[in-house]
Amino acid sequence: MKIERAELIKKLSLSDTVFAFDLASKTIARKAKPGQFIQIRIFDSFDPFLRRPFSFASVLGDRFRIVFRVRGKGTKILSQCHSGQYLDILGPLGKPIAQLQNQRLVLIGGGVGIAPLFFLAQRLGPSNHLTLLLGAKNRKELIMLKDFKNLTKNIALTTEDGSFGKKGKVTDLLRNSEFGIRDSGLKIFACGPWPMLRAIQKRFGSIPVYGFLEERMGCGTGICFCCAVKKKDGGYLRVCQEGPVVNLSQVEI
Repeated sequence: MKIERAELIKKLSLSDTVFAFDLASKTIARKAKPGQFIQIRIFDSFDPFLRRPFSFASVLGDRFRIVFRVRGKGTKILSQCHSGQYLDILGPLGKPIAQLQNQRLVLIGGGVGIAPLFFLAQRLGPSNHLTLLLGAKNRKELIMLKDFKNLTKNIALTTEDGSFGKKGKVTDLLRNSEFGIRDSGLKIFACGPWPMLRAIQKRFGSIPVYGFLEERMGCGTGICFCCAVKKKDGGYLRVCQEGPVVNLSQVEI
């Protein structure tokens, strides 16, 4: 973990409120692993005061990509950055996902939560069997489809308005036996809104479900406990340190 100044190489608008930044930093890109994240200082001033956390969406060579939705002041300012600008970045942070081989993995993404799953699929795809279940509100919000289709053909898609794929929420696909998710040999990785994570964990409590948790963060290094969530067996889990990817059976969601 260190502070780097990374150049914004390319800025893409994926939808009206979702942006992708391709950033160049040899140090960060070479150390990044699936499940980890960075924190970006929005301004050189202290407004906004706190850095904002962003998961890795992909890594290629000395470059990495983040994908984010404009939700507040910080992300609004960030969305106005331009190519050639340098960003103050702390990372990589968080606990990486363990390297897996010869396993059946189901990756479930909702909305902007689709993005971090691509980096996971990118790294684990060659040595595992992947099935992807991706959903969003509409066709425009189904981001990075071309990238995913280059990795596997085992993809099922949903949109809430029915504009692409099956109509409904991505969790509706979990009732479909064709995906083999009743198999106890599976591992599920999910990233999306809290209601989606709750629904997945509730339905498949006997199968390991690893969720990418999103919480407000302060330091990002485990000191301030701003991002702590309650553990079922007592105590707290720091999303920035023991996560952000955790076994959902261990935390209160």
